[in-house]
Amino acid sequence: MNQFLTHTLAASVIVGAGLTLFALPASAASTAAQSVTKECSTKYNAAKQAGTLNGQKWPQFLSTCSASLKTDAAAPAPAATAPAVKQAQDATKPAKTPAMAAAPAAAGTMSAKAVTKECSTQYQAAKTAGTLKDQKWPQFLSACSDSLKADKSDAAMPPEPAAAPAKATAGKAGAATETAANGKPLSAGEIAFRSRIRECGDEWQKAKAANKVAGQTWPQYWSACNTRLKSE
Repeated sequence: MNQFLTHTLAASVIVGAGLTLFALPASAASTAAQSVTKECSTKYNAAKQAGTLNGQKWPQFLSTCSASLKTDAAAPAPAATAPAVKQAQDATKPAKTPAMAAAPAAAGTMSAKAVTKECSTQYQAAKTAGTLKDQKWPQFLSACSDSLKADKSDAAMPPEPAAAPAKATAGKAGAATETAANGKPLSAGEIAFRSRIRECGDEWQKAKAANKVAGQTWPQYWSACNTRLKSE
């Protein structure tokens, strides 16, 4: 008899536990349904007061509102926009150090306008000096352009120029007669490079004398000046 009562009591406990487990999802669903109904009721009353129901009755409104809430809940989060992705990428980039900021920028190649201007100056200088050797302007321009584009003189940093002497220095016209250390005439690219050094050097000395270098060093000043002259 005691054994029978024990088995009966155990079975009752198991069945009760099973019913409780089945009741839990139903209770959660009921809570969710109540939340949806409450929110839709709030929206219904607001629409009613605003006069925007458009003839809808509560059952119709509830059905549409419930479907809308379920759709919103199931909708995936929007993908990151392009600006957001860029901001995230920028955030991972290392900050620019003072050393990086102070490094002079590369000069780059001469613009087409600067090439034509420089070659025209050298052509007139060669014509005045009588060193054209029967070359016409188209031929001279072609050879001069190739020389300027191929020139790598400013790959190395020129030394800081000293203050110009009281006596006036030779201008660009005199550059056509300049020669290299080995006595050979300079190429068009080398002439242009020396001309930029003279021009930037003169500007540098004047800026220093007027205290207008704004903390720049010669390498920084030269890089900016050289780049500007090669683009003009």
